[in-house]
Amino acid sequence: MSRRIIALLGLVAILMSVAVAANAEETEARAEGYGWVWAKGIGTAILDGKGVVHMAIDGDVVIFDYAGDAKVKVGAVPEEEPDGAGAQLRDVDPTTTYTFDNFRGRLHIVGSDFRIEAEGSMKFRGHGKGSVEVDGRGWWKTRHNRGTWNGAVLHVGEEAA
Repeated sequence: MSRRIIALLGLVAILMSVAVAANAEETEARAEGYGWVWAKGIGTAILDGKGVVHMAIDGDVVIFDYAGDAKVKVGAVPEEEPDGAGAQLRDVDPTTTYTFDNFRGRLHIVGSDFRIEAEGSMKFRGHGKGSVEVDGRGWWKTRHNRGTWNGAVLHVGEEAA
């Protein structure tokens, strides 16, 4: 009986290590050329690079503009502004760090070297070159790959290794 338990535990350990290895392979994805990424989930997302990002979020966002050329627009959730003013995106005064705490709305970011750190419930799409890290619960996809957040690191717009 004890040999069966030991054999069963060994089999479970092997299956778990194979599952972990398979999951680790899925967390790295690459999109060649000037890449696209779409994602939706709850957790954290870090986007580093250049290009365009459209995001809707209920949470916290910090944007670092390393090149000093980012254009940031924001819009509140329309139901929070009865006159519908929130439906339009408005320019934000230029700075090197944009911080939005307890933000519920939409963001549009364009720049040549920026970092976006977001936490909360969000969906976003981006077009450009750089990396995207997502952790929590959700899904992501590029033109040729898809997966779940779970600590995924995506290299968008880079040549496949």
